[in-house]
Amino acid sequence: MITTRMDPERARWVGTGIPPRLRGVTLTHVEELGGPNEPLKKARHFVESYRAQQSKNYRGIPCNPNLYGRGLLFAGRPGTGKTTLAAAILCELRRRWGITVYSTRYSDHIERERKLIRADQNVDPEELSRWQYAVERVQWADVALLDDVGHEHTTDSKFAEDSLERLLRQRYDEGRPTLITTNLTGDDWSQRYSKALRSFMDQCTRPVIFTGESHRRGDQ
Repeated sequence: MITTRMDPERARWVGTGIPPRLRGVTLTHVEELGGPNEPLKKARHFVESYRAQQSKNYRGIPCNPNLYGRGLLFAGRPGTGKTTLAAAILCELRRRWGITVYSTRYSDHIERERKLIRADQNVDPEELSRWQYAVERVQWADVALLDDVGHEHTTDSKFAEDSLERLLRQRYDEGRPTLITTNLTGDDWSQRYSKALRSFMDQCTRPVIFTGESHRRGDQ
């Protein structure tokens, strides 16, 4: 029997959800592309201090309880490099520390949750398994990226908003940092999400503000 081995570099990113165009990107790459200085500094610090932030003593108690499980909130205009920098953090963490990472657009995550709730006997079992796998990866990856929070479809039931708060609290309680990117301003957050969630965001993430013009040609 002839077997083929997957390239080790390619194998590193299987199951991470990181878009192919961003797999393997480093913070150095972002810097060379003219990434914003202050966000880059905070990204480097997050990667370099990850082990210390997540460390526990011999009793299994976090050594830094105020930092344990705390992620980053990247906020700014579209096209300012938030997703690329967040993906670079995941890639650096994966390479340096060998931890599990996962990236998804939050709107995609919510759509999978809705499909799982509505699923019946007519749903393809393989498709159902893919949805379940992706949802569980978001919940249990050591570090997860929720991209474009605020672009998800809203309903009167507030399903997406409630799911976001539940997910963030679960991950924080488990000591699993979450990276978030959003185009929403402070006022947008106030109108879209509950006061409890806005308050909790300050606890489970550190804000990183992106300024400047869009780098996307179509946005010029």
